[in-house]
Amino acid sequence: MSTTWFVDEVGGNDSNSGLTFALRKKTLAGVATAGAAAGDTIRVMGKVPSTSGINATFTNLSSAVTLASALTQSLYTSGAAWSPKTNVTATGSQSGKLSATSASNIAIAAAFTTGVAAFFATGTLNLSGYQQLSFWVKPNAAVASGVLRLDLCSDNAGATPVNQLILPALTSGQWNLVTIDLGANFGASILSIRLFAISDPGTVTLTFDDIIACKAASNAGCLTLNSLISSDGATWYGIKSINGTAVVLDTGGTSSAQTALGVWSGTTGSAALSILAPLTKSASGTGGAAITDTFNNAASGTAGSPITISGGWDSTAMTTQSGLTAFDGVSATATVGLTVGCDFVTLDHLVFARFNTPINLNGSTKKGYTLSNFTITDCAGLFTLPSRAVTFSTCNILNSAGGISIPQSTNYNTDGAAYSLAFVKMIGNTSGDGIVVPANVGSPAISIHDCTVKGSTTGNTNGFNIQSPCIFYNNTSNDNASGSTAVGFLFQNANGIVAGNLQGRNNSGAQVQINNATVEIYGLDTNFNLGTQVKFVSGSEGQAVIYDWVQNGTATKYSLGNPATGETSGNAIFAHREGAVVANNSIYNDYGVVTTTGVVGQPGTGVGWKLSPNANAFASSPLRLNVGKVPCPAGVATTVKFYAKCSAASGIGAQLRVVGGRYPGVGSPGTDVTAAVSGTAWTQYSLTFTPTENCVVDVFFEAWGSSSQTATISGPVTITQ
Repeated sequence: MSTTWFVDEVGGNDSNSGLTFALRKKTLAGVATAGAAAGDTIRVMGKVPSTSGINATFTNLSSAVTLASALTQSLYTSGAAWSPKTNVTATGSQSGKLSATSASNIAIAAAFTTGVAAFFATGTLNLSGYQQLSFWVKPNAAVASGVLRLDLCSDNAGATPVNQLILPALTSGQWNLVTIDLGANFGASILSIRLFAISDPGTVTLTFDDIIACKAASNAGCLTLNSLISSDGATWYGIKSINGTAVVLDTGGTSSAQTALGVWSGTTGSAALSILAPLTKSASGTGGAAITDTFNNAASGTAGSPITISGGWDSTAMTTQSGLTAFDGVSATATVGLTVGCDFVTLDHLVFARFNTPINLNGSTKKGYTLSNFTITDCAGLFTLPSRAVTFSTCNILNSAGGISIPQSTNYNTDGAAYSLAFVKMIGNTSGDGIVVPANVGSPAISIHDCTVKGSTTGNTNGFNIQSPCIFYNNTSNDNASGSTAVGFLFQNANGIVAGNLQGRNNSGAQVQINNATVEIYGLDTNFNLGTQVKFVSGSEGQAVIYDWVQNGTATKYSLGNPATGETSGNAIFAHREGAVVANNSIYNDYGVVTTTGVVGQPGTGVGWKLSPNANAFASSPLRLNVGKVPCPAGVATTVKFYAKCSAASGIGAQLRVVGGRYPGVGSPGTDVTAAVSGTAWTQYSLTFTPTENCVVDVFFEAWGSSSQTATISGPVTITQ
């Protein structure tokens, strides 16, 4: 019989049994020690996202979010130098998180001991509506917890403290993100902020940036630098800086450079601002610390009964899954958010922000993991993907380093299970391709559907890189415009790839690129004026069959590999129902274009095929269309008749042709059965042949010799035997 466990990472106690809400444990490690079993569910308390009460303007592919009104009060965002005390120096206009000149250095010398180190006159501020201080600080030497304090003062010289906020331990050489909750309102008349040493910090230089006052944690409008924000209540972005109504999104964790900015993806416009507060271990008046956990359970789940770690449960009784559980790496970028040390585990309704490695799936066989309703945001890396099947279901990976590169492994065939990605959204990837299917893993097939890769910020990468046949449909790769050769969908080194309903727009190099592959795409939208719509890699060979292709009228439609003048690539595109119009069908190859688009056939027949040869089309290498496969009985004369015409009386060659030597009794190698086509009026042409065996004969229509003239073929087709 399965067991339900209860975990409260902030207010729980690992001495409790964990079997009821009242006796909830503090950590997943505590549940593992108690002995969870296959089929058990571990409920983890979370937080419900707040509706801030204001709108914000979000801009596609931009890091800038503009609030309708400020939710915070800026105390220090100018980059002006602080006023130092004896044995302390201060230097302004330093590079910070807010801008290249928004921070100030405060250098404490060895001769300094305790007391006020420096202060900054803020002007008169009424902070009675705020309870938290949020800021960035970067020391050049480690500082222990409780050594330093930021005080809000009622005078402009930092002499009279009103509110005192103790700093947590600070990691040397990197930006530390600190939010301190006083648990009570700040003063109503604050004129300065000061740095105070409770004990001797030793020789250290601290760089402060973007110090803001924030509302109470219980307030719906509580926005801090730790907050995650969203325009849709589902896609959560980390913050780099806040200055009044200006919010900038972060990427790659707290160690990212000032110039490394995240991006938001969507339709530009105003939307209600939602805010999600990560879990915090902050005590009243003391800065928060990262929450990390482990689940090294002795027993693993099973394929039919996994262990489920389920976040987002309410704080009242943990009976309703109404929110999300967000783990925040804060400044501990080198740590792992959650290490799972057993197999067949499902992680659900969890968020990991600002970690170097959000999760480590490290069971004995690293098998049977499912991530559902799962978010990784603003992280310096992802995680090592197991070489056995992992299921991703409704997952967001936002402004983080690295894509999902599925490992190449024979384990999928051995286990009878492969990776499955459904409703995965990847935005602002900062390293490498977005989603990669490796070569030689077609059995069983990897499944990727309803997935999106947008706004990759690393130049010249691919949204999707598909190297094996897989189940692939309803996928989008847009706005990967960094560099000049970024690709939406790359299909390479594999035959028989089938895809359905793909959208590739605003990718700088190509929307679809083919490199030594054959692919069928049922539904393709490339309707954006940037990059080639379908492109073959130079020196490669392949074919693309595309049904229902929504094209852009301005962007280059196709490139067959960019061979040199007079050279051919061997590549071709067969496009059916171009623009979703039944009558629009075309073939694009080295020798020209064959199309039904806008073609009127012989009167009374409707559709015709028009051949437009190019400079590569000669009599020995014509632009060719297979116009029929004719079943023929042995020893019976067969006559096939078509209507055809040319656009000019001379200058272009055209013919009906059955290749000699392919079928017994029908010509011979080098001696074909042909009917030359000439003239500008519809004329019926015929071919007659008598096979000596039962066979199916291919009939071709060919054109050559002119880059400005065309030849057209039409029915009705008459076959006499």
